[in-house]
Amino acid sequence: MSEKVDPDLVTTGPYRKVRHPIYSGIILAMMGTAVAVSWYWLVAVALLGTYFVYSAVMEDRYMVRLFPTRYPGYKRSTKMLVPFVF
Repeated sequence: MSEKVDPDLVTTGPYRKVRHPIYSGIILAMMGTAVAVSWYWLVAVALLGTYFVYSAVMEDRYMVRLFPTRYPGYKRSTKMLVPFVF
């Protein structure tokens, strides 16, 4: 995660439904690869997925500190990784 001098909270595009769309995309790609290559790769997907969920939680905490008035409302109106689910 990089820091900008004058950050802005992006809530458009894929961020409209999911707070961490990059993590979602990586997890989805890893799941597809595991299904295509070998179901045993799902163990690696689970481990890396756990890491991404942890990273997303840490980023959420950071964003609450960075945008104390706007981020809590944005967080309530979106899901972390999967639209309409989680």
